[in-house]
Amino acid sequence: MNSTLAQIHARTGRRGLAAAILILLALLTAVATPQILGSRVAEAFGALESADPIWLWLAGLGFAVSVLAAAGSWRCAIGLCGGRLSVTDACARYGVGSLVNTLVPFRAGDAVRIGLFSRVLPTEKRLWTTGGAFAALGAARAVVLGALVVAGYLAGAVPLWPLLIAVGLVAAAVVVAIVSRRTSAHLLDAFRSLAAEPAGALRLVAWLALSTSGRLLAATAVGAALDLPHPLAAAIVIIPALDIAGLIPLTPGNLGITSAAIAVALQAQGMSFTHGLAAGIAFHAIETAVGLMLGIASLTWMAPYPSPAARRVALLAGAAGWALGIAGAFGATVLVPLV
Repeated sequence: MNSTLAQIHARTGRRGLAAAILILLALLTAVATPQILGSRVAEAFGALESADPIWLWLAGLGFAVSVLAAAGSWRCAIGLCGGRLSVTDACARYGVGSLVNTLVPFRAGDAVRIGLFSRVLPTEKRLWTTGGAFAALGAARAVVLGALVVAGYLAGAVPLWPLLIAVGLVAAAVVVAIVSRRTSAHLLDAFRSLAAEPAGALRLVAWLALSTSGRLLAATAVGAALDLPHPLAAAIVIIPALDIAGLIPLTPGNLGITSAAIAVALQAQGMSFTHGLAAGIAFHAIETAVGLMLGIASLTWMAPYPSPAARRVALLAGAAGWALGIAGAFGATVLVPLV
């Protein structure tokens, strides 16, 4: 764990960690006393009291699927560059990045992921190679976003203009893949592999499609929990809006920006701002909880232990505590109200 923590510190710095602590304190104060943010925010928190907990738990499952599939996409991208690691190891490295993104602004977790995943590459310029793999993931994600926008447009739920952004990113990736054949720059290793092995691009897109499907399931479940009309259509509106809002990661986990983006997107579809904001708060709260849980589990997995036996004991204890915590929360929110 010491090396992992050192990696986090190197990628965020003392100022970044200090800023994260201050922002989190301010946000916790706002959550504890929502009325200080205005009547609309207070009304949104009030609307959450009637949310169906079963649907919210389903949203949590959707987020878990999304995170694990995203980890699979990183493993696939690194594999194209010659790196080899297990599914569990990939999930742990990705989960640490998710934890950092939850606590630190400016998506510092992506830099941590690049540092952690680069360790499995055999090349000397492995950070450059991993950075190129990250860019390839962005291009593959644009393909999935474009398909979602087209589906939403055909359903009459979203405008077509976000497709221009996706098409532009994909076109740029194709050009880079063609150019990569003429150079040995490590930054283009992933694109060079994709040009030589088109099936790798399909696997990458498939993983990210599964990740997006998990978020789509989560957004649909949140809409159903709050009894929004046409929750699936609302989810199709929400996901592209979040991808665009994610381009400006000013707060830890994009807190505040995410909720506002969802509220504005749903308001454009004729829903009230209060219900849209409630959906945004619920969506982000569950996503944050899943990110924290998987992130802490990832740190536990990657920690150094004095012996294999000690590692097994620590992991079993952590897994037992994790399971009991989830069971207790599920019982308190779902089972107890039914009694």
